Amino acid sequence: MKRIYRYSTIGCLIYLIFSVTTVWGAIEKPVYTQDKPITGIELTIYNEQLALVKDQRYLELLSGVSTLSFSEVSALLDPSSVMIRIPGLAGVRVLEQNFEHDIVNGSKLLQKYLGQKIQITDLQGEMVEGYLLGAGENLIIASEPNGGEVRIVQSAQVKSIIFSKLPGGLMVRPTLVWELQNTNPTAKRLVEVSYLTGGLSWKADYIATISENDDRIDFMGWVTLTNHSGIDYSGARLKLVAGDVHRAPEEERAYATKFLKAEMAQDVANSGFQEQSFFEYHLYTLTRPTTLKNNQLKQVELLTVAAVPVQKRYVYEGMADSKKVKVMLEFENSSANHLGMPLPKGVIRVQKADHEGSLQLIGEDRIDHTPKDEKVRIYLGNAFDIVGERIRVQVKEPAKNVREETYKITLRNHKQESVSITAIENISGWHESKIILSNQPYRKSEAGKVEFNVTIPAGGEQVIEYTVRYKL
Repeated sequence: MKRIYRYSTIGCLIYLIFSVTTVWGAIEKPVYTQDKPITGIELTIYNEQLALVKDQRYLELLSGVSTLSFSEVSALLDPSSVMIRIPGLAGVRVLEQNFEHDIVNGSKLLQKYLGQKIQITDLQGEMVEGYLLGAGENLIIASEPNGGEVRIVQSAQVKSIIFSKLPGGLMVRPTLVWELQNTNPTAKRLVEVSYLTGGLSWKADYIATISENDDRIDFMGWVTLTNHSGIDYSGARLKLVAGDVHRAPEEERAYATKFLKAEMAQDVANSGFQEQSFFEYHLYTLTRPTTLKNNQLKQVELLTVAAVPVQKRYVYEGMADSKKVKVMLEFENSSANHLGMPLPKGVIRVQKADHEGSLQLIGEDRIDHTPKDEKVRIYLGNAFDIVGERIRVQVKEPAKNVREETYKITLRNHKQESVSITAIENISGWHESKIILSNQPYRKSEAGKVEFNVTIPAGGEQVIEYTVRYKL
């Protein structure tokens, strides 16, 4: 059955690109079915199975009332997001918009041909011709439209079926169809169509190779694109949006009417991408066309930089009596460190050359969207030769609604070189908390947390002991 959708707007994202001018016009109703050439495709892909497709083609636009078909569109498009525009042409109005996606297949053909004549050839080469009365596990064929001699043909024995023509309502591929009113003379015009679709997504992946002294990394970023939308996008102009874009629930989706203008662009570390601030997000534009085939996974370089200064940190968070000491890498996403562009969220894998020069994985982590000049922290795993131990040694209540707790943290280093360790303690939980006694210097790192930084010699240990006072 034909599905009819009223002309609608895509909202915030497509308003950035399109506006539609419509004027009343009239008269007869010829039909025109589109054919290529395609003059250009632009893809704006978001992180979570969402993309904005802008498709430009030169099509013959007939005068009066006509039907315009636009095939080779995504099978997963959102019909309510579709917009059509004929640049520089007034006097065109969209009367109806249809998304025809009842794609032809064997089962649908049989259902459409119930009551009509077909021709069957079985595995033995015998030909049976008659009217199809039933199509399921077996085919029921009659000599007349409403009866006569009836024959059952097992589906497993069917070699081929001949249908006289493709029935109405079935399409070879998903197609957008508009009924238009055009007051202008018939002519070829540039037609711009845009829509939101599922089935397209991208993610960022990073590889960091750390130096022998653990103080520098060579840093590479890749964009991984996936296409399961049902069609190819050849020679597409590609844009990627990084950020947490909110979408309304399906039953009550509404869009804002505009975005703010993009700010100044910067090149991304000699790669093919150009980065721009875009509203509260970041836009990465590939500076060359690319082809993204259906059911394809494609990787494109995002950035490549060398010798980024990093700091290796050992972190002990002694909650729940854990003895594990975390190994972290930390670097600043700054121009001074040969970076300085907003990094999209993604998985970062860290590798290092062993004594034979072979690169080995030493850990991986997932980073969030990281703005310029913010720190990137990578959790690689737990140290093998460093352990921690935390115990509560004393609790007392010197006054009403006052509680004092004393903790002892012992950190042991079994390495052959000295190490620096940061012990992080959470002292929140009451209305007021304050350290009143400590044998080691500390600093407040964030609300409710303090950090103790100690250096432990090879084969040695350090003890941190402090008392915190809580008040209601």
